[in-house]
Amino acid sequence: MSGSINVIDVATLAIYFIIVLGIGIFKGRGKRSDTKTFFVARGTFPWWVIAAAFVATGMNTEQLVGLNGQAYKIGLPLLNWDFICVAVYSILIFIFLPVYMRSGIMTMPEYLGRRFDRKSQDVFTVILILSYVFMNLAVIFYGGAKLLEGVFGLNIWIGVLLIGIVAGLYTMYGGMSSAAYAAVFQFGLIFISGFYLMYLAWKQLPGSWLDGWNAVKANAPCGFHLFKGPDYPEIPWQAVPLTILGIHLYYSCVNQSLVQGCFGAKTEWDARIGLITAGFFVILRPFVEFFPGLFCRAIQIVNPAFDMSQLGVDDVLPRMISLLVPAGFQGLILIGVLASVMSTISALLNCISTLFTMNVYKRWFDPMADEKKLVKVGTIATCFLMLFSIGFSPCIGIIGGGIFKYFQTLASYVTVPLATVFLIGILWKRATPAAAFTILIGGIPLGLLVTFLVPKCFSPELIQHWSLSNPFIIGAMTQVICVILMFVISLVTKPRPIEEIRPLTFSPKMLRLPAGEPRRPFFASVPFWWMIFVLFYTAIYIYLW
Repeated sequence: MSGSINVIDVATLAIYFIIVLGIGIFKGRGKRSDTKTFFVARGTFPWWVIAAAFVATGMNTEQLVGLNGQAYKIGLPLLNWDFICVAVYSILIFIFLPVYMRSGIMTMPEYLGRRFDRKSQDVFTVILILSYVFMNLAVIFYGGAKLLEGVFGLNIWIGVLLIGIVAGLYTMYGGMSSAAYAAVFQFGLIFISGFYLMYLAWKQLPGSWLDGWNAVKANAPCGFHLFKGPDYPEIPWQAVPLTILGIHLYYSCVNQSLVQGCFGAKTEWDARIGLITAGFFVILRPFVEFFPGLFCRAIQIVNPAFDMSQLGVDDVLPRMISLLVPAGFQGLILIGVLASVMSTISALLNCISTLFTMNVYKRWFDPMADEKKLVKVGTIATCFLMLFSIGFSPCIGIIGGGIFKYFQTLASYVTVPLATVFLIGILWKRATPAAAFTILIGGIPLGLLVTFLVPKCFSPELIQHWSLSNPFIIGAMTQVICVILMFVISLVTKPRPIEEIRPLTFSPKMLRLPAGEPRRPFFASVPFWWMIFVLFYTAIYIYLW
């Protein structure tokens, strides 16, 4: 499926890489003086930067490459992974974010250390760094390189190296500020290229625009609906609500690479409004990361060249670009897709650098290190971890099953215990350090144990009817056990004094903005825009159910 290299496309990509590198370095000037400025850019981001960075960082090749391939094969149920933002963003806006921002933390492990104890902090730090390297960065490097390989025939190792070097350079130089403002630039490129690819796909269908849309709906796998029966093997309907407080809560509310951008907000209002704005933009994401794959199924009826049934799921999007986009314009499409790759890689590198510097190096090796030394260590850590991920990422292609399945299966085991500890720790003051440590240590093995026990405890008919072997259902069962264990252990072990943890737990007064923030008119208030946000997605679910 190798493509050919066109001079105009290569020049377009080269200009893109230069511009992104320039923006990152320019916005990173003077940001290396202290850790709070370098790692989280505290108190500098307006709401629109928060929104753009949150959306761009959340879109990576696991969605763009993997999801388009899965959309071709599975269909509309995958959109729940975007539209569920109405639930998890609301939890972040009103419960998690006020606790994070008012406690002044810089990292998620730091929160666990202050809420529970250092043992929990250390375990979570190790899990988080390993998951980011093997589950996040490697997937994103590999997906970006697959695009370059599929369209231009570029060797996958060269593609991985090119993407890593550019994203790593501006992140190492300017930290969070570089990552966020580069993401704002890339935010626009993502959607421009996505809609252009959609336009080219629509033109392939005969008849009017409405005829084309009806053809897409008619050829969607298993119908044009968000929910399938309980025995649907990929995403049964019960997996959607059962994953809200597990994998989805972790991804949006605990995921350092996403949430860290909110810590740089000028005010808590900027952070909350930025997240609501990001939620509205999520409705545009399917046009980039989902509908191109769905359009393929309709186009193949009139043009057999678009029959992707014999291809791997990760080859669908590169193949579409090479078939639809004329030579000389493929670079324009690729920079939009690579924009999402670069913004996510940059955020992850900055996140891993922050975690290693503040939670590993400073705590375990040099507690007396000054600010400039910590920034230097963060830069070196970014370089080392980036090179390691580059080396590992091509191995994902050997594993098979596609990057979306690889990521989601691993996430089902890794994220559920982490999300459980944060959720109960924030909501329940009685949760103890012993309970948190037990779930952090035993949560992943517990998930594997549940996977092993399901076929032994349930009949094959029951397993098939309720999709009990589905990784998302396994994750939900694991979370129920984790919650029970955390409550039981907490009731028989010693809690932290209430006075010490009160600022680190949720209280109803946190639903309101801090008293010191400026009062804003009702049409600019958080509740007003949040209600519109909820009604907007409620209408979508009613229409597509």
